[in-house]
Amino acid sequence: MATLVRRLRTSVAPMIDVTDPCFLRLTRLISPFGNHQLWTEMIHANAFSRGRIHLDPVKLAQNLPLRELEDFADNVVVQIGSSSPQDAHEAVGTLVKLGVRNINLNCGCPSRNVQMGAFGAVLMKTPNVVADIVSAMSEAARGSGCRISVKCRIGIDEDESPEFLHGFLSTVTGQTRHKDELPIDIVLHARRAWLNGLSPKQNRLVPVLNYERAYEMVRSFTNTSFVVNGGIDSVDSVVEHLKLADSVMIGRKVREDPWFLSHLDQHVYNVPEHMVPTPESVLAQYTQFADASHNTYGTRYSVLARPLFVFFRGRMGKAMRTHLGWTLTKAKSQNFSHKNATYSVQFGELVQEAVHAANAEYAARSRAPDAQVAEVGA
Repeated sequence: MATLVRRLRTSVAPMIDVTDPCFLRLTRLISPFGNHQLWTEMIHANAFSRGRIHLDPVKLAQNLPLRELEDFADNVVVQIGSSSPQDAHEAVGTLVKLGVRNINLNCGCPSRNVQMGAFGAVLMKTPNVVADIVSAMSEAARGSGCRISVKCRIGIDEDESPEFLHGFLSTVTGQTRHKDELPIDIVLHARRAWLNGLSPKQNRLVPVLNYERAYEMVRSFTNTSFVVNGGIDSVDSVVEHLKLADSVMIGRKVREDPWFLSHLDQHVYNVPEHMVPTPESVLAQYTQFADASHNTYGTRYSVLARPLFVFFRGRMGKAMRTHLGWTLTKAKSQNFSHKNATYSVQFGELVQEAVHAANAEYAARSRAPDAQVAEVGA
């Protein structure tokens, strides 16, 4: 393993339609101690070089966690997709100016749409192209302190040989670097990617996990920092993998239960239980953020609500999710003005209305007037 330049040893994986700015805000409120890296959804480099989203505050807020970049930039990783060194160079240059401190190149997504754009996992077939893109990214980040990384699979289609992966990593990390350029970090998803015949979801489940292949690379590239990803879903598995890798990445487990980060805080980072935020305080702070996001950028209530559907857990989780859905639907039909795209009721008020309705339903069913949604986040 490489000598760690950061103390962060756990990270939340980039997930499409999950790790948007709202979800990342919620995870940071659940775990405010700075223990975990938070990764954005993949953003195509063209969004900056051609789409110019950095000139549109609303579009920028939809893609980047601007609130977290204010005082949490060292813990945020922006993932980009690109097959063009020029586009990647411009995207990194722009992101650095926006205060981004960590940027990753996606070489692991196997979706058909991504393949048609000649980026993602298909790039592993052309390591020299990846090396050129990474070199352009490093040049754009030179002297800024921004770290560049590559996220890839351990193999492609039929080829999961150590020779294939070793060759890819040697090409990507082996280029001579300017003295002001930081070394390239590698995030290894310990499954191969099947480019044909499997959907992106199936590619996260069907290919067999091969951690040993990942750790062969950790042992071979002693000067490279490795993050291991894939199938890590318990505190015990995190602890075991940290014995062999510099860091671990968790995806679906956090998507399904963001409170898992709180367990890691306590059992990996030794955060005392009394310091862990309560669900009530997290919810209150999140709704404040949501109201500000809607009022400033016009963020849709459906987008703001999405993270809360996994926030509420336990027996009352289903009731809360149901009432939150109903409340939002009612607000849209009764209070939404298509003329000025505003609601007459703040998002936080709608959430509280849903909480009270769920409490009332639980109390009626249990015949206990003092029953509460005590299992929020449990």
